[in-house]
Amino acid sequence: MKQRFYFSVILLMLSLTAFAQQIEVKRFGLANQFIAAADRINDYDGDPCAVIKIQGAKIDSVSGAFEVRKFGAEVWAYMTDGDRRLTIYKQGYEPKSVVFKDYGVDDVKGNKVYLMTLFAPELVKQKLFVGLHGGVNFSTAGLGVGYGSAKWVTGFHIGASVTYKFTDIFGASTGLYFATRGYKYSDVNIVNEKGDFQFLDIPVMALLHFDLSDAVALQIQAGPYFSVNVGGKVTADFPWTSEKFSDKYSAFQVGGQGGFKMIFAKHYAIGADYQHGFGNYEGKTVSVNVGYIF
Repeated sequence: MKQRFYFSVILLMLSLTAFAQQIEVKRFGLANQFIAAADRINDYDGDPCAVIKIQGAKIDSVSGAFEVRKFGAEVWAYMTDGDRRLTIYKQGYEPKSVVFKDYGVDDVKGNKVYLMTLFAPELVKQKLFVGLHGGVNFSTAGLGVGYGSAKWVTGFHIGASVTYKFTDIFGASTGLYFATRGYKYSDVNIVNEKGDFQFLDIPVMALLHFDLSDAVALQIQAGPYFSVNVGGKVTADFPWTSEKFSDKYSAFQVGGQGGFKMIFAKHYAIGADYQHGFGNYEGKTVSVNVGYIF
């Protein structure tokens, strides 16, 4: 049980850290250019500085440089001879520390020109999305050693989602759902045992968004979910049984969830998800859903 709990925590941490907005260095190296006399700068020792011309993304500032100048969308970072790193800053993004040797340049040489090309995905205009979803569940459960395999049963779920998009591609999703799940089981010792339960689920998932066309988008998401039982019973014909969920299992369950959604015209969603519980109930659920995103 502890191992499963730790695994769920790791899933949550990965989900939350996957969305950090990051600046990417696409290219960095020596350029076949020279510094015009009017643009040359010497350091405090009177030695000529190297110039790193930063292109490809608008940035706010650079640290680690002797001097920084802006020429339109291009930023020139003047570096002293032998410098080996700098840090780039852009509002809304993590600072990018660039170690030159990671790109095949041990250090910069005075009076030389270097080109650095950046990529920073632009933030989306609308960041927060709320959706309403509902659909059909197909669920079963792991019943422990010696029980064999339970059969799948049909239920439903309904609820609301909240999605926050950090960039056009990366986001986070959570929500609150009411779901019915259960199982059926029989063997030579147990006749017609049935679990019929109700849960409140809270998924916390990382999200990838891909625009397939102007009207169609694909979202893929994965992460842990947290669930609490709010009703239902285990019943059997023989031996006769009528027990609450909490009489046999922990009322709080955790697990992993993954799935996808196809979004049409920015509002209409069709998707599917799979849940695998890590608690002592060890529920397994496949769901198909439709929804509306505001």
